[in-house]
Amino acid sequence: MTIYVCGHKNPDTDSVIGAISLCALKPFGTEDYLPVRAGEINKETEYILKRFKLDVPAMIPEEDKKIILVDHNSPEEMSEFIKPDEIMGIFDHHKLSGPFTDEPIEVSMRPVGSTCSLVATLMQKYEVEPEPNLAGALLCGVLSDTLKFTSPTTTDEDRGIAAWLNGFAGIDIDKTADEMFAAKSDISKIKTDELVTKDYKVFEMGGEKVGIGVWETVMPSSILERKDEILKVIAEKKDGLDYIYFAAIDILDQKAHFFIAGEKEQNAAESAFGGKTHTGVLMVPGVVSRKKQIVPVLEKYFA
Repeated sequence: MTIYVCGHKNPDTDSVIGAISLCALKPFGTEDYLPVRAGEINKETEYILKRFKLDVPAMIPEEDKKIILVDHNSPEEMSEFIKPDEIMGIFDHHKLSGPFTDEPIEVSMRPVGSTCSLVATLMQKYEVEPEPNLAGALLCGVLSDTLKFTSPTTTDEDRGIAAWLNGFAGIDIDKTADEMFAAKSDISKIKTDELVTKDYKVFEMGGEKVGIGVWETVMPSSILERKDEILKVIAEKKDGLDYIYFAAIDILDQKAHFFIAGEKEQNAAESAFGGKTHTGVLMVPGVVSRKKQIVPVLEKYFA
């Protein structure tokens, strides 16, 4: 029996490398494991896979299967080709949102900065030594989701497991992070609608349906130059949503630029985060994490 391991829709580095590394760990025994993805990979992930000579996972199959979810557990983020009764396990670092399954399943969740930290910790626990290329990719997954340990999601466990992984990988962390973030920041061939929706999630907040897209970058100016296009895209994407936001996350200066296309979005954001919107953009200093700093603040406001 083949067990497929899949991250969320709009896959990021943590979800893709998390799936690949969990297959190497074989958490449920000696079955055949195959990493798959639920969408196209981004440039950062492409850079990491090429550097460490790892294959891009295939797309998730539509037919009946056994599946392990990594880096998500919300039905909103699951591939449309996954049915609840196909899920046999969840490995995640987000809050528990679902799904409901017919039978008990294996669940491993920890409040760490990345799924790659979680998987690497399990490798360490069960004395599974990753190959250097896989250790390097796992380390990059940790660097990506923690923004090189600057995100408020970062824990001491992330820093410790990163050091353990680098004992196998032997990479220059600062140089590698710079190259990763530069690859992620290159939007020259990315259409604006993809820019807005590539890392996009929908949340239920106090009875409101809120869409939040983010893009982490070391070159926020390249995104701000597209302000008019971005505002048009998010204004047209409101189907089924009560509120919609897109934020360019400045990794280096540690701040978020919220693009706001509607009056009610503006009122909510200014009330929740403070500050004033200027020509469709609200700049909020110190905010880099959707999970820790954007979603909780908006949830509190809508509650």
